[in-house]
Amino acid sequence: MKAKAHADDENNNLADFLANEGRLHGQLMDIGRLTVPPGWVDDFPVLCHQPLDYLTKLVVRRRVPAPSSTLRFTRFSDRWTVTMYNLFGVVLDPGRYIANVWKINVPQKFRETLWKEMNDTLVLGHRYHGRSDLGRWCKCGVTLSLDHILVGCTQYRLDGLQAVLLEHLQRVSPKLPARSLSPDKWGRSPWYPLLALRRIEQDAFRPSKAIRRPNEALLLSHPVREWLTGTYFWHLWRWRMKEIHDSSLSFLPDRFVDTLATALACAPLVPKRPDKAPGASAPSGGPPPVPPPALGAADTQGAPPPCAPEAPDQRDAILQTLLSQPSAPHFSGRRAAILRTLTDGTYE
Repeated sequence: MKAKAHADDENNNLADFLANEGRLHGQLMDIGRLTVPPGWVDDFPVLCHQPLDYLTKLVVRRRVPAPSSTLRFTRFSDRWTVTMYNLFGVVLDPGRYIANVWKINVPQKFRETLWKEMNDTLVLGHRYHGRSDLGRWCKCGVTLSLDHILVGCTQYRLDGLQAVLLEHLQRVSPKLPARSLSPDKWGRSPWYPLLALRRIEQDAFRPSKAIRRPNEALLLSHPVREWLTGTYFWHLWRWRMKEIHDSSLSFLPDRFVDTLATALACAPLVPKRPDKAPGASAPSGGPPPVPPPALGAADTQGAPPPCAPEAPDQRDAILQTLLSQPSAPHFSGRRAAILRTLTDGTYE
């Protein structure tokens, strides 16, 4: 029985004739034994039985350019590559790390601020057109920028606030001579290393008698160090923005040492991604940061903070909590030894 559409097709008639000959004479042909010329069948990629999200990724990857490859990111990419080489002696491709801004353990709104800074759209300095001149120029006379806010200047000395940050970092960091453990040594763009902090610390140290597994110790403390540093940067940004948009407020760094210590002490050790509520979109990072209180008289009178910082003798408890979190890597029977490595820099 033939279909009408194939009635006059020569190749179809030949196929029907060969099929009938094989059926009548018992000579069946195995199609798998056929050999085809090279390139006659394109076997990659296999699109059948593939999920829609996979096919969409293929189309977007081949047809739509990544935002990091546009001209907006050219200036940032060049500066970031040079800075990372000068600080850590590594040559990194910025295209592979720009997207990490949405994965690092920092407050969600600070991620958005970094993204705007990277693509040169942050409303600050020459791009600020508000009423206050503090949004365009710092009190020291320099054009205001995110890097200038995070580093400080003669009018905004951040020595006291940096000391609080370093104190909290030392409680959860292994005793290693690593520049990545000291954000105060990250140069004029102190947030740059956050994008590739895990890559910088990968295989950074060789085992020694004092610490046999230094890279594992760095890996275990990485989430909390990232969160503490990001929270510190976010509070600096928040305080300066409050001063710009409210002329009655003034940001004096030394008066906010206790406020920052409270925020860092109350921050979670290992941030978890919050569950997405029905009908609501959950942020793609850790839990929301502890917001700094409004700038006012209460902050300048040394009122006791609602959450006191952890005492140094609580270091073991902090590290135990860090190791017990599901997001921390598990190293089976070596957990106690790694804990000792983080605590006093020794390894039995």
